Amino acid sequence: MTVTRNVIYDLLPAYFAGEVSADTRTLVDEFLETDPELRRMADRFRERLQDRTGIDLSDAGSDRERIVFQRAKARFKLRQATLAWAFGAAVGIGMAFLTGLRGPLGLLNPGMIIGIVFGVMAALTWMASTRPDAERWYRLFVDGGMSRPD
Repeated sequence: MTVTRNVIYDLLPAYFAGEVSADTRTLVDEFLETDPELRRMADRFRERLQDRTGIDLSDAGSDRERIVFQRAKARFKLRQATLAWAFGAAVGIGMAFLTGLRGPLGLLNPGMIIGIVFGVMAALTWMASTRPDAERWYRLFVDGGMSRPD
């Protein structure tokens, strides 16, 4: 069986995703060496994917897996931080209601201030955790950059 350009074209998405076997990778590489037009198209596609995702697609599969794992870990840490901030907000508002029995219950109550500040931080960390890009500026504001992958 001869490998046609259409077969290689169908294999390119899996090839760039790193989801092909070593034999298939070798087959695609050898075919791209013989077809300069398809090679140029594949190089342009690779560059656009790298620009969009920020992942170097020429890396070995284990490097890509490490990057994806680090991004997932960073997102998980932000979601944990969201729960911590939300718990702090609940405690602050609970304090406001408990102390409000003896005094005024309003926005100037210290427990209410703490609850509002912690609630805002919970909202910010939740928004940060839903964003797909782990390298945004607000990561530094929300959690001091602790969620950034190494």
